[in-house]
Amino acid sequence: MKERGYITTLEFTQSIFNRLNKYRYVIIVSAVVLGLLLAIYAKNAPATYTSRAVIFSSSTSNDNSSANSAISMLLGVEGASSFNNETSINIIELAQSRAISEAVASSPVPSMGNKLIAELLIDSNNNHRGLFTSRIVPPTDKEQLISLGVLFLRAGIAASINKNNSFVLTYTGKSEEMVKIISYELINKISGYYIDLKREKAKRDYEFASAKVDSLRRVMGAKDNTLIARDRRTLFTNTDRLEYSLPTQNLVDDKQLLRNQYSQAVINQQSAAYKLQKDTPLINVLDKPDPPFDTKGKSTLLYGILGLLAGAMMVAGLIISGQLLRFTRQEIMVALFGKPPSTSATITTTA
Repeated sequence: MKERGYITTLEFTQSIFNRLNKYRYVIIVSAVVLGLLLAIYAKNAPATYTSRAVIFSSSTSNDNSSANSAISMLLGVEGASSFNNETSINIIELAQSRAISEAVASSPVPSMGNKLIAELLIDSNNNHRGLFTSRIVPPTDKEQLISLGVLFLRAGIAASINKNNSFVLTYTGKSEEMVKIISYELINKISGYYIDLKREKAKRDYEFASAKVDSLRRVMGAKDNTLIARDRRTLFTNTDRLEYSLPTQNLVDDKQLLRNQYSQAVINQQSAAYKLQKDTPLINVLDKPDPPFDTKGKSTLLYGILGLLAGAMMVAGLIISGQLLRFTRQEIMVALFGKPPSTSATITTTA
């Protein structure tokens, strides 16, 4: 059996250098191979494209408090129509909600054979997948297809309110064509939902007022028909008698009461119509989500250099791992017992 003596730091350094020099070609080849692999991976990794749209809400509503008006004055946006604090939160939550994602994912695209956006998203991910990413099989069930499309869709949506109180919507995807299509569809769905939410109460008030006007109009028509019928029946009758005049007078009084109610109902209907128009916001797209998009991809050169360095370090570490282990064990023993073993070069014993 061969037992080694104490190894000094200089001897350890020389042995490391000699061993690395001995296997230098192995280290170089390994580093080049790993560098090439990472470079190929970076080159084949799909790039991502990000669209950006700035949306501005024009509304005649003036529901801001005096405090908000003062803040707007300080910011230099006094009198400007925009998303106020309450609606800002709502529209961000709306943009990131599952309802919007499902509405977009289930929308057909006429320019692509009326395929659903969910199906196009799955095809886009399959066409731009990485080397180590498996292909996704589209579900045959429509609900499952839309649910899978929603997962891809929501991963790329981001929404915020900028310093000018405008709504900023960004979408990130792997296909420039799909990014543009989805961005415009998102804007359409969000705008429609937002407008419906803002005008819902005023719309209900208007529908109620209109129904009241129609109802009173029908009742007044029925009263008119009753008066005409009574007039025909009493053509040759003394209408001054109470049995004829009193019911007629009651009908006339009811008609007058209904006429007053009808006039008030018409006023309420017009007021509700004005409020409905007032509460209906106008959505304007200031910056459209058109190319050129912000493009991000992996750098082939950077990944190649990292691969060279990582490959060289890994292989070199494996080559000198045995010596490092022995030297570390020796230093631990010295630290524990304080006295190094004999420095005689080599002791050989025969079993």
